[in-house]
Amino acid sequence: MMSESSDRSLLDLIRRRGPLTVNEMVEEMGVTGTAVRNRLARLVGNGLVERRSRQDGRGRPKHTYEASVEAHKRLGQNYADLAVALWEEMMGTMADRKLRRHLFLRVTERLADVYRAQVKGDEWEGRLVQLSGLLQGRGVEAEVARDDAVVLPFLRQHSCPYYELAEMDRAICGLERKMLEKILGAGLKLSQCRLDGDRSCDFQAKPAVSLAVGGSPQGFGSLSYEDDLNRV
Repeated sequence: MMSESSDRSLLDLIRRRGPLTVNEMVEEMGVTGTAVRNRLARLVGNGLVERRSRQDGRGRPKHTYEASVEAHKRLGQNYADLAVALWEEMMGTMADRKLRRHLFLRVTERLADVYRAQVKGDEWEGRLVQLSGLLQGRGVEAEVARDDAVVLPFLRQHSCPYYELAEMDRAICGLERKMLEKILGAGLKLSQCRLDGDRSCDFQAKPAVSLAVGGSPQGFGSLSYEDDLNRV
């Protein structure tokens, strides 16, 4: 993730004009070599820029920088309009509620599959830490939070990966909750939501959860989809 807007402006320059040397970037941006190198260090460290050697005649090779495949993927992905259109078509034209529910379940499975194999172990907080790290890697600002009024740590999201869809149809919040349940293997409740004016979306283990030795959650009960599917 880019920590400063100046990193993004440099990445945009490299993506459009690269491969570029440090001197070429200094000339284009009108900043110091030190500033460029500091930004490059962050971009290379985040896997968004790759350094290569270029030999121009005799002498020492020059180092050039170009945008990585990951950078092109991140900067080129904007699926919000497509997702909204597809959701509206599915909900507006698919009259068969049973078919809509089946599709809802299939979508949650597909989304969960992106993360499920990468979240391992039986310890609850450890699974939350792994999941929050994966979400952050995909641009979702998430953390493991604690509250004196809540027994277990919980997942707190400061940004919504489906913001436009959720504003249009709150069934999306249920879809996301069910996806997270499948990843974590536990029943969750959305205790607060940004759509209600809260500062974050908090996904807490259901009240039925009790702690076993080692912090593993037990007694989650049924992962019923009825509440969310009634919206579909």
